[in-house]
Amino acid sequence: DILVAVNPFTNLGLYTGIEQRRYKGQARSDNPPHIFAVADAAYQALLHQRQNQAIIISGESGAGKTESANLLLKQLVYLSKAPNRNLEEQILQINPIMEAFGNAATGINANSSRFGKYLDLTMTKGGKVTGARIAVYLLEQSRVVAQAA
Repeated sequence: DILVAVNPFTNLGLYTGIEQRRYKGQARSDNPPHIFAVADAAYQALLHQRQNQAIIISGESGAGKTESANLLLKQLVYLSKAPNRNLEEQILQINPIMEAFGNAATGINANSSRFGKYLDLTMTKGGKVTGARIAVYLLEQSRVVAQAA
């Protein structure tokens, strides 16, 4: 499945709790295409097919890849209803921390991620999040430690 998303550079109100509930457990044909539908499809496939799932986000600088990844994670954590609420919060808070250390201004994007990220959520067979592993790769150290021209 492929979702094409465009970064509007403004809040359109498409990522609220109401929208999260709207896409939970629904057939993809029931709602318009949405990043939450992608998360739900992967989550449902994980539960019913008992196979690991992968979501790849790709695009140009400023396309909204980081925001899309954050929204996917937000929805997956919402769907999983981890028994440990503190764990959910820790997983959701790792992105702003990583962005603080790995983002820099470029000519195209004032808050550009200068690294790639691989996030592996671990879950029970029942779909509850039990942890996360994150690997960072392709870190552009020169942009992170020095001001861009």
